[in-house]
Amino acid sequence: MRLKDIFIEKARERGIEKIYAPRLKKSDPLAFLASQIASGRISLYKPKKSNRLCLTIYGEFVEGIPDAFAGKGDGKAILDKNDLLDFSSRFPYIVIDCSLRDIHSQKELISLDKQIRKTLSVVRKFMWDERLVITSFNSGISALHYPSTEDFLEKMGFKKAVLLDPNAEEKFNGERAECFIIGGIVDKSGNKKGATEKIYRRLEKSGIEVERRRIELRGDITGVPDRINLIAEIVLRAVLDGCDVEKAIYLSQNRKIARWRLRKEIVRKSEIASINGRRFRFIRKSLFKDLSGWLKINEEDFYRCARDMGIIVIDDSLTPKRLKVKPF
Repeated sequence: MRLKDIFIEKARERGIEKIYAPRLKKSDPLAFLASQIASGRISLYKPKKSNRLCLTIYGEFVEGIPDAFAGKGDGKAILDKNDLLDFSSRFPYIVIDCSLRDIHSQKELISLDKQIRKTLSVVRKFMWDERLVITSFNSGISALHYPSTEDFLEKMGFKKAVLLDPNAEEKFNGERAECFIIGGIVDKSGNKKGATEKIYRRLEKSGIEVERRRIELRGDITGVPDRINLIAEIVLRAVLDGCDVEKAIYLSQNRKIARWRLRKEIVRKSEIASINGRRFRFIRKSLFKDLSGWLKINEEDFYRCARDMGIIVIDDSLTPKRLKVKPF
């Protein structure tokens, strides 16, 4: 359940179906409205009874007389942050540990800053600003900031915190935790292997117990988005939406990431055939249907990747009897 679901439920309880919210132009306006209320920036108040362009609790914009006005008001609020924060224990914290900023190039730091800001947008879709924590760096965004991850964890006294590490032995299966830690690491120079483990060892040395988990896709981390905002999205889809991790990865994938995994799968599934003494590798057309169910690819991606690797795509009607096939 996302914060906006609680917001809709509470609005219904108060007989609110249409809300006047000036200048509200967002891809998910209800989620944004809920996050702003939970952060204490606005509340819902009794409106003036005049015709307005309203946002309904079904996410539509309609002309009508609003049941509530979203903004700052002088009177008693109909619905405010306290009504939503009563349910705050249902929502985890997302911590971005930026303690390794000094190993990044200037280009990587620019990318890191963008990913942190996009993570705030992701958090607003599911929760609200104060559920995002940035440590060891003042990002300038409306998240919580702490000198270190240790400071935050010690203050909160969590019973379960999970560090998401692509090199962890155990995989993430969508289990809930009070806090998920993501390394603020951008690896464009290819020299940061094991960087997240350094964060784990540092926390361990400080006497803080965290569990390491990797997000994997059918036994491999290839194809799993590595951008901080997308990792956060996968976790929140799994934990709050109850989405299967594989499905959450698919929804967060872009085609570039999917193609990386596609190349691996094409090689794994390829076979060797011989016609008139000439050997070649091939895959069958039906493989596209199998892969497109869990990789965000289209037919163009499928054929292009096969061609780039010198692997031929053949019709499934060509049986082993018509080809001298050997396992690859």
